Amino acid sequence: MGEATPLRRAGKARDPRAPGVRMARSPQPARPMAFQPRRTITVPILLGATGVTLSLAMLVGWILVLVRNVELTQQVRANGWLMAAGSLSFLVIVSIIVVFAVFLSRETLEIQRQVRFIDSVTHELKSPLASLKLCVETLGRAGLPERNRQELQRMMLDDIDRLNVFIDDILDASRVGYGPGEHACAEVDLKELAERCAQRVRERYSTPAGALEVQVPSGMVLFTEVTALDVVLRNLLDNAVKYSNDPVTVRLVAQQVGADRVNIAVSDQGIGIPQQHLRRIFDRFYRAPLEVVHARRGTGLGLYVAASLVKSLGGRLEAESEGPGKGSTLRFTIPREVAGAGQRSGQPAPARARGRS
Repeated sequence: MGEATPLRRAGKARDPRAPGVRMARSPQPARPMAFQPRRTITVPILLGATGVTLSLAMLVGWILVLVRNVELTQQVRANGWLMAAGSLSFLVIVSIIVVFAVFLSRETLEIQRQVRFIDSVTHELKSPLASLKLCVETLGRAGLPERNRQELQRMMLDDIDRLNVFIDDILDASRVGYGPGEHACAEVDLKELAERCAQRVRERYSTPAGALEVQVPSGMVLFTEVTALDVVLRNLLDNAVKYSNDPVTVRLVAQQVGADRVNIAVSDQGIGIPQQHLRRIFDRFYRAPLEVVHARRGTGLGLYVAASLVKSLGGRLEAESEGPGKGSTLRFTIPREVAGAGQRSGQPAPARARGRS
């Protein structure tokens, strides 16, 4: 769900030079560190498969020996407990090998995701820092017109906001990793909350007002954890805009489901999601290994945070897509009132005023 804005589009490096401003010097390109994971899942899978194969070969060989040697078979029958103990030990060994192979494979995949995350973090930190440094150096020039100074200051604030959003994403991911905490619940008008989230995403990407459409019935009030729902909606809208091509078309639709539940869906006409990646996009650090995805900046945390928070609100985040180039829809259903939320506060909780990355 990619985009193009006057200053920058998600995933595309923004030129820190404002029109009419001559910079002090050209910035060095911020290149992410090229870490290459040394481990692959091939080794643990081969070790596990080899161990199981050898164990099965030993078992088959032992059975053939017993079948072809009657005397040995009679001796084994006389010592049935020894045969039972040997079989049980064999099963234990095979189980340990299988568990070891599965565990090692998962750990290797996690390491690979973390390495890719480090690459993304390096880029996300270096790019705005390089831009800030260049702007500061340019502001130090004598005789710089006031109009250009204001433009540079605005660009610096934009980069600072980008860093702030990035740090908040990491903190959110760290918090949800420890499981849901206590709900600070309050009543909130879903339409007003959705409009605020959409407006922040519009401002961040400088998209036209009609690019993000909010379709929520008036008077739909929820009693829920407002901050968590705010983060979820902005993450989904941000993700939809980021992976859309021009012209951006994103819709947020909310519908009543039964008497006490609400379904919320965010759809776009963007790059779409291949079927084999639909379930994995909610994994921590995961980004589909596609060029069209990695051409846009990201850390693989946004949807992970959103899915975790939706779960804490009593729902489940799901993704739908007909394939590459056909857009996608992310939807979830949550109760209108969070179970066990405690006494109503009667006052809407303030939402955090920040964007997402």
